Amino acid sequence: MNVILAATLLTNCLLAVGEAPSLPDTSKMNILLIDIEDCNAAALGCYGNPICKTPHLDRFVQTAVRFDRAYVQAVCCNPSRTSFLTGYRPLTTRVTSNGQEMDAHLPEGMLTLPEYLKTRGLYLAVIGKLFHRTDYAEKQLSVFDRIEMYTPPPGWKGPGPVIKFPPVARPAGVPKPPADEKSPEYREWRRQQSDRYGDSGRAPEEEGDYRMAATAVALLKEFAQTKQQFFLAVAQSKPHTPLLAPKKYIDMYNPADIPDPPAPAESLVNFPYPKRAFGGNPDIFTLKQPTKQQSKEAIAAYYACLSMVDNHVGMILKALEETGLDTNTIVIVLGDHGFHLGDHGFWSKYSMLEATHRAPLIVRVPGAPGNGQACDQIVEFVDLVPTIGDLLKIDLPKDMEGISFAPLLADPNRPWKTAAFIVEDDGDAFGECVRTKKYSYMEFKKGAIPAALFDLEKDPWETKNVVDDPAYAQVRKEMAELLHAGWKKALPPGYSTDK
Repeated sequence: MNVILAATLLTNCLLAVGEAPSLPDTSKMNILLIDIEDCNAAALGCYGNPICKTPHLDRFVQTAVRFDRAYVQAVCCNPSRTSFLTGYRPLTTRVTSNGQEMDAHLPEGMLTLPEYLKTRGLYLAVIGKLFHRTDYAEKQLSVFDRIEMYTPPPGWKGPGPVIKFPPVARPAGVPKPPADEKSPEYREWRRQQSDRYGDSGRAPEEEGDYRMAATAVALLKEFAQTKQQFFLAVAQSKPHTPLLAPKKYIDMYNPADIPDPPAPAESLVNFPYPKRAFGGNPDIFTLKQPTKQQSKEAIAAYYACLSMVDNHVGMILKALEETGLDTNTIVIVLGDHGFHLGDHGFWSKYSMLEATHRAPLIVRVPGAPGNGQACDQIVEFVDLVPTIGDLLKIDLPKDMEGISFAPLLADPNRPWKTAAFIVEDDGDAFGECVRTKKYSYMEFKKGAIPAALFDLEKDPWETKNVVDDPAYAQVRKEMAELLHAGWKKALPPGYSTDK
């Protein structure tokens, strides 16, 4: 039995005899953050998916708190990451879409998670993508002591790669990209490269995500020797499109075993995204909707990508355990947002529906009483910086819009937020959403319809917009008032914003 599992069992025994739950001293602990791109929480085996195989994450959640209602604040990468790496919401960061350079939009003086951690004296290392792009976050990345498999900002003078990997040959049939990234030719090349699924044609060890995990293993061994408090951010680029994985993972899934996607487009009533439901999608199936067979093949490929990522997460967690760092390292596994898998005729992200705005969030604090439990309370990704600040005892700005969910790591069942808030800005639509456990309410400043209301208890797949149904008139009024009142109205009972 490993140390973390033994500690979890001991803690649960103590709680059974009546001791109040509380967290251990976490101020000197390390932070390991594993960020999985475009990850649909409901697709993961560790979240209950009966088909997708994630044995390493299954084992991990037995020793951690799995948040079942964790919601991002924006529906694509750049604004979501900007929000959860600052502790402020998209309308405050002024980053609401992928095309907005974070450095140029953040209010003056607004810091990010690595900058706060640097003031605390942690050794900072990043492997792969953390911020949306290097040129969006040059100042923020410059505080890192080590940058691996990620373009460093100009002037950064850190050490070279801890592992030098051999080059990987370009797969047959994949052309080189056009030189001009602003040209129509480049945009078409990029569309074609994204709009693929199936066998990557690579050995597992040639995949970039494997190499990021192997780099993390090497750094953890170094950290075990130096014994310096560290923050290590490790990216996994899959299951972002293209949905490609080595053949060994693709062969794990038979498309014939994949059910048809739920909420087909023809079942939707007064739907707020009619163009998207019947037309092309971003990233994959970009020109037209797939056939049923193509849908099943793509979902199977998505699961294959998740199983590959799960293997890499297992590599990292095994190294953490073998070095003994697991007893003093807070582990956070999350996705930067969700991903549609054919529901509503949607693929990829860019909507305020649940498949986009719900993402996995799993947190293990060594010795935390909540370890091994699932949390059904609403948490938001904007709460990440305040939570880490709380755990490490870092002074943060009093106007920060996220709040620490550390109390849920001690007691996952305590009453918490009543709603989450989401922003969408994808060019075709600009809107805001508030969701509770029972309802999801959206307002659009531009788009096909001005508002949408879904009864999540009766209609969990959000197929029937009841915003104009007289039976829901009072619900619409209350949800609209909550959306306009904002996040402070949904804070936990007794929580004060006077920090």
